[in-house]
Amino acid sequence: MSSTNRDWPSQDSKGYAAATLSGDTDATSTEQKVTERAEPQPTARTCPWCDSPNVQLVQRGYAGLTDERDQFLICASCQRTTFEIVAKSSREMRMGRYKTGDLYQDRAQNTRYTISRVLRSGSNEFLLYLKPWREQPDRSVT
Repeated sequence: MSSTNRDWPSQDSKGYAAATLSGDTDATSTEQKVTERAEPQPTARTCPWCDSPNVQLVQRGYAGLTDERDQFLICASCQRTTFEIVAKSSREMRMGRYKTGDLYQDRAQNTRYTISRVLRSGSNEFLLYLKPWREQPDRSVT
């Protein structure tokens, strides 16, 4: 087997690759840098019920500070828990018949959510992405 000489991409100080084409004599004209994307800034979360910016995000995950199955916000002002992601098993999905666009009720907090997305995350786990649902006052003209 003959080994070939390849030019592997080098990385700049931020870890972005700068690729060069092998076989070219003028490397400066053929060097192509991967365009740097602006890093997304985290959005400032507010409580959907009282619009307070004083909230704590508890992220879903089994690694880290917590072993939470769900992702939610805890508001320091109104003391309400607002779910963003709820994990359900296959059995719970069959019994609850959850689907996109339906309402999800949290009976412990007496709140309702609209299911914005259902994602299958494993062989026996589904993730429900939720958006808080505020009841609209009836504006019928009498």
